[in-house]
Amino acid sequence: MVNQTQTLPSSTSSSSNTQSLADTVGVLMVPTQDIQVYTTDLGNRGFNIDSMFNFKDLRGGQSGTGDEQTLIVWTSAGMDLSNMTANLQEFSSGLPYG
Repeated sequence: MVNQTQTLPSSTSSSSNTQSLADTVGVLMVPTQDIQVYTTDLGNRGFNIDSMFNFKDLRGGQSGTGDEQTLIVWTSAGMDLSNMTANLQEFSSGLPYG
């Protein structure tokens, strides 16, 4: 995680070109087959999706994860660091990586 104030583009799903002030940026790798579930969960936890990059799982895939993975670049603004950490720990506990 990087905790620096900077202006970043808003979510890639946004139809406008507005920019939001983000003070924290991070990345997560998730199975592409369930991307809608993961992005919705992150949004409900107060994170914004800055961008997503799909790629073939070079590890050969793990059981139940499919052939592709997605790297999610997320941002947040004004979220308390302890709250952010708790949300990310809870979110990542549901990921199939062990």
